[in-house]
This record gives sequence, C-alpha cells and structure tokens, in this order.
Amino acid sequence: MDTLGVAATLLGQLAVLSLVSIGGAHAVLPDVYRLVVTEHGWMTGTEFATAVALSQAAPGPNVLVMTLIGQYVGGPALGIAALVAFCLPSSLLAYLAVRADLKARGTPWLRAVKEGLAPITVGLVLASGFILTTGTAGSGTTLAIAMVTAFLASTTKLNPLWFIGAGALIGALA
Repeated sequence: MDTLGVAATLLGQLAVLSLVSIGGAHAVLPDVYRLVVTEHGWMTGTEFATAVALSQAAPGPNVLVMTLIGQYVGGPALGIAALVAFCLPSSLLAYLAVRADLKARGTPWLRAVKEGLAPITVGLVLASGFILTTGTAGSGTTLAIAMVTAFLASTTKLNPLWFIGAGALIGALA
C-alpha cells in the first residue's frame, strides 16, 4: 500500500472510531490495535504498547496516543492528521449531543440512552486493557501480574499508583 493509501486508511478508520469512542481514546484501542498491528502490520504489539505508555506518561489527554501512532506509521504530518481525524468527528458529535440534551432534558429516552452508555463504556475500556495485556505479555508471569492487578484494582479502593509501582518492582526483580 502506498503512503497516501496508508494515510487514508488510518485517518478514515480513526474518524469512524472517534464516533464510538465512548469513554475516551482507550475505549477504542482494541480496534486501533487490530488496524495497525494485526491487519496492516504497521507496528508490532510492543511498539503499540510503548506508544500507549508514552501517551500516558506525557502530560495531557489520553488521545495523544493517536498522534504517536500516526507519527510512527507515517511521520509527523500523519501524527497531527491522526489527532485531528480522531478528535474532530467526536467533537462535532458531542456538540450536537449537548444541543439535543438541552432540548430534551428530562425525557425518558434521554435517560435510557445515558444509562445504557455506562456499561458500554466499561466494556470497551476492559477490552482495551485485555488487548494491551495480551499483545505485550511476554511470559506467564507478566500475564499473571496483569490479571492480579486488574482484579485488585476493581475490587479494592487502593490508589492505582500502588499497583503500577508494585508491577514495576516485580518486573525489575523478574
């Protein structure tokens, strides 16, 4: 696939995924992973996970990962275009949703939509975590640490930084 075709494919898919990114950029990471790693091989699973980790370490919103992925696939210009392709459609949709919300405030169908989006968001974020874990888990130990961390994070009220620190320590000792 030529450079223009790669750019068009990436930007088109990011624009579509933007419209279903309920819960933020992390909610659609499994589909982005499928696109750039599994289907097209533009990145490896480790490179993808590194881009996600870098976007988390940098100050700013989670959506920065789209810039890193675009830059990795096609350079700085595609990085900027990827961010715009991912942000613009969902921003327009959010604007229209707020306008509709103001007009339909308190109606039963609006309450049903809002209540229905919560489990969808949780499911998308959990799927993202699963894809990132299985795509980068080099050993059974890594996978076990991830599973224990996910369990403890969802069943306790401990600050997630404790889990990140413990995982780093275990990883350094292993």
